[in-house]
Amino acid sequence: ASVAIGALAGRQTVTRTVKNVGSATANYTLSVSGLSGITVTADPSSFSIAPGASKTIALTFERTSAALNSYAGGQLTWSDGKHKVRIPAVVKPVALAAPVQVTSTGAAVTYPVGFGYTGPFAATARGLIPATMTNGHVDDDQNDEFVPGGDGVTSHDVDIPAGTTYARFSLFDDFVDGATDDLDLYVYKGSTLVGSSGSGTSAEEVNLVDPEPGTYTVYVHGWGTDGPDANYVLFHWLLGTADAGNMTVAAPASATTGGTGQISLNFSGLAPATKYLGSVAYSGSTGMPNPTIVRVDMP
Repeated sequence: ASVAIGALAGRQTVTRTVKNVGSATANYTLSVSGLSGITVTADPSSFSIAPGASKTIALTFERTSAALNSYAGGQLTWSDGKHKVRIPAVVKPVALAAPVQVTSTGAAVTYPVGFGYTGPFAATARGLIPATMTNGHVDDDQNDEFVPGGDGVTSHDVDIPAGTTYARFSLFDDFVDGATDDLDLYVYKGSTLVGSSGSGTSAEEVNLVDPEPGTYTVYVHGWGTDGPDANYVLFHWLLGTADAGNMTVAAPASATTGGTGQISLNFSGLAPATKYLGSVAYSGSTGMPNPTIVRVDMP
């Protein structure tokens, strides 16, 4: 099977199994082409395999000079001098491997990160901020075809200020009055669609990272309501860089290439029955990923 590593934090080992489908014992040796700036080592690097037998090889990929946050491609070739077995490989080196989002209902959260560099490391809190909730009503669209300002569409204008690092717009099934309503979500800036969400339910979400400041229009589309219309609540969060003082972040003070660390989050002073959003931003090296989004739904 091919090898695809979407977040190589320093080094990573994967395994692949090969099988001799020939009629004679063969001795295979590995060669690597492409993958500039990444070294590949195999354990074992050569092996003998009998007819019908299988062999599992550990392949370790390690970044040396490859550009961060860009994919490098190449091929791993096993050859016995007569036959060649090629394995395509695509690898994206990163300074830090971290989850896109973590969730909680108010309890502490701990999650792992992987380091692709050696040096200082810091993780800081942004938020948490409560959702802005807007009650809405939308008619059923008999044509089941979204058109801005058309039938079965309700619009909401939201001003996103300068300095917003993350904007989220959400609908939730339990905040729509019909159990089988199917509402969709579209977000425009002027006449340009910047995000949409259209599942088979009313649980929809549109996220914007570092959005341009300005007025955005959020459209709720009544694609399929269980009656002539539906009531709903539109949630949105506009997250800046400020620490709201209700989330503490504990993290290692340094990073080591190929090593891992634990990030611990604790929450305090959160109101019940409230949906919060925040993030954990990382520093210490160039090429850091976007902050990890933190969603806390208080019961």
